[in-house]
Amino acid sequence: MKTSTGGGRIPRTLPKFDKYLRAVVAYLIAGGTTNNGTRLGLTAAEITQAQGFLTQWFTGTPASPGIYELHSSPVSRTKETRAAVLQLMKSFFAFFQPLLVRMSGSPAITDSDRLILNIASRNSTKTNHQVAITDLVYFDLKSISGGSLKATCRTTRDSKRGARPKEATAVEISYKLGDPAPATAEDPSTKQLISTHSSFVMKLGVASAGQHLHAFARWINAKHPELNGPWSTLVAVYIS
Repeated sequence: MKTSTGGGRIPRTLPKFDKYLRAVVAYLIAGGTTNNGTRLGLTAAEITQAQGFLTQWFTGTPASPGIYELHSSPVSRTKETRAAVLQLMKSFFAFFQPLLVRMSGSPAITDSDRLILNIASRNSTKTNHQVAITDLVYFDLKSISGGSLKATCRTTRDSKRGARPKEATAVEISYKLGDPAPATAEDPSTKQLISTHSSFVMKLGVASAGQHLHAFARWINAKHPELNGPWSTLVAVYIS
């Protein structure tokens, strides 16, 4: 059965997704004192979250099966289990795809990493339009209702409309909710969000009201992360 959700490097059929999820989570936590996930730039919280997806998906325990185990059995398969597996796949795609982009640009990545994670090798032969991004992101964040923020990203400081440079395929936001502010965009306390739009809404939830959001941004090339642009200066906004 195929799903209609995206995912790029992540398989979109149930059996292949099952195999991928199990292999990837096992690989991220393997590796000794410094596990593979940490070596490739993931935070402990991100690795734990990936493990959480697998625990929901497959347990190997008949007394408390995961949703994929329930859906795989003719006895327990229902419309509800189908909806549940599709929703988990969709949630995992949204969570893990930005992490794959980040790991693909890690200087520590190896051929074994690429094989397990299904990350293609960098293409050393670039066409003329595949050049390094030098533009900074000039962006502002405006608090709107429901704990959400309107983000507008520009290539020039004085522009009023969002705009993306032609070399970039998306903008990446590295952010932290609450004080103190992160020291850098790579601070372990930050989370990442990637948008193909220069203007978009960050939905942080009503619980974020009354807190500060601290964020950095950069233009990226999703297919060639080695060409990603520089991080912006820190922007902070109070969420009303």
